[in-house]
Amino acid sequence: MEQIKKNLAVKITAFVLLQFFVLVTVFSAAVVIFNVSQGWYSKDEESVRAEIFTETADFASGEIIDRYVNYGSQELERFFSGLEEDAVNFGYAIYEESVDANGTISMQGKPLRQLHGDLKNGGDVYQNSYDFESYGVEIYLRAPQDGTTGFPEEIASFYGLQQNLYQYRIPAVIAGSCGLAGAIALFVFLMVSAGYGRKNSGEILKMIPLDLGAVVAGVILAVLLSAVTSIQFGYEFDASMALAIFIVLGASIVISGFLTIFAARAKQGAWWRSTIIYLCLRLLQRLQKAAAFFIRQIPVVWKTAAAALIFFFLIVFMAPQVYYNGFFLFFIAVLLLAACVLAVYTAMCFKRLKEGAEKIAQGDLAYQIDKKGLFWDLSDHADTLNHIRIGISRAVEERTKSERFKAELITNVSHDIKTPLTSIINYVDFLKKEELGSEKAQEYVEVLDRQSSRLKKLTEDLVDASKAATGNIKMELAPCQVGVLLEQTIGEYEEKAENCKLKFVTKLPQKELEIMADGRRLWRVFDNLLNNICKYSQPETRVYLNLEETDGQAVITWRNTSRYELNLTEEELTERFVRGDRSRHTEGSGLGLSIARNLVELQGGRFRVVVDGDLFKVILKFPLIEE
Repeated sequence: MEQIKKNLAVKITAFVLLQFFVLVTVFSAAVVIFNVSQGWYSKDEESVRAEIFTETADFASGEIIDRYVNYGSQELERFFSGLEEDAVNFGYAIYEESVDANGTISMQGKPLRQLHGDLKNGGDVYQNSYDFESYGVEIYLRAPQDGTTGFPEEIASFYGLQQNLYQYRIPAVIAGSCGLAGAIALFVFLMVSAGYGRKNSGEILKMIPLDLGAVVAGVILAVLLSAVTSIQFGYEFDASMALAIFIVLGASIVISGFLTIFAARAKQGAWWRSTIIYLCLRLLQRLQKAAAFFIRQIPVVWKTAAAALIFFFLIVFMAPQVYYNGFFLFFIAVLLLAACVLAVYTAMCFKRLKEGAEKIAQGDLAYQIDKKGLFWDLSDHADTLNHIRIGISRAVEERTKSERFKAELITNVSHDIKTPLTSIINYVDFLKKEELGSEKAQEYVEVLDRQSSRLKKLTEDLVDASKAATGNIKMELAPCQVGVLLEQTIGEYEEKAENCKLKFVTKLPQKELEIMADGRRLWRVFDNLLNNICKYSQPETRVYLNLEETDGQAVITWRNTSRYELNLTEEELTERFVRGDRSRHTEGSGLGLSIARNLVELQGGRFRVVVDGDLFKVILKFPLIEE
């Protein structure tokens, strides 16, 4: 089947046969339509014969009267010259009509012109009379005998046409049905096989604009249809039939050829792209893009100034014309209304951009500014804001992934370290209980005990820091008297403070302040801060601890004098693994302040570090529980 669809000879044969079947269908349909209009499918043969004689008589009378009245008897003689002797079954008589006193029209007297008038009194003769202005004509027709009509050639042609149309009424139905079926089958085959062939055939088709072909086809069809009006089936029946065949065949070739090309073009996806309309639209699109690109390159200030200047000159130019023509007043009003609408619309667009920027600034990274309806620079600005949102979202996502990875890494490593570390601590305890003979051995055991405990504390700080940084800590918030918890924590550190030669100066309010907090986590915050104070404070100095109520908040202030030079910023001091003692003379992980800050923020509080020379200050703020 594929080979058949690709065979050019088969396609040409199918195309030629299609035209033949179309001709058969059209002319068969014409015969059928004529017979249906005459009602000859339901009438008996005798009635049809009478109608044929009537039509023939009508035709003959018209031809005779027309020539006699318009051209005279000489033209009529010339018209029938050489034919009168053969027209043995045809006769006519022309009379001059007369009107009597009663207004009755009669044809009396001697005929002005006649042929075979004796047929009037013969048998088996069809006779009819016709009036034309002041003349009357009688037509005599006798049934043809011996295979010949006995009519003049022109009359015989008309009579024969009527006879043939009736005789072929049934074959016309059969031929028309077969022709229609064949035409449909061949047309479907051509549509299916269209587009199959050589590889370059599609490229050739694309070079011819389809709409141009449609216009050419339409012009040809219009010319052919206009030629239909010139067809007159009469004396020159053969020529008329040839013209009809030419018109039908031409129209069929044009229509089927165009549809075949369209089908092939559609299969190749080139029916729209190869039209002149498409090319014009593409050109306009490119021009529009070029103009838009050029306009976009102009700064928005200059574009606004140019628009305002054009608007100003239009108003100035048309204002004097208002006095002479009211149309300009209407035009000015339309311009002002358009300017107001544009200004309002621009303000609405700016409002949309402002709201979108505020949403993004507030951290709503899922919000996307709708660009629909925004034009030129406003659309570009919306794109920029959306790209910023996407960039921030990606950065946050990457940071979250990084933090999650580091937290998981720290947690896993700490868990792996904890098991052997626990064994080391246990065996150190066993060694401490044993009686070691050497003092050196006893000293080594003490070092192992101290360092293993330090390593255990570091491991715990790492886990807590990673969990606090990622928020992977379940907070059990409950009402907490922050003053009582602060006093308990300070009490536990009094001995250590004395050893470090520090003096705590505490100022607590008489009223108990309650906050929502996780008591265990808040104690850990106080513990880290006091441990940091004891570790880094200058000996022989005071440490001030202050709790007060300010603007509905419990404010806790820790203040001490640093033993080392503080050449770090407040933000750097709260980062993980950062220590105020850069020389690392003291023991510590650098995680105390970072853990404390994260725990405070997870409980809804605020953590702030202030450095003023050697003065080190930590400020904690928690919302008070409303009574």
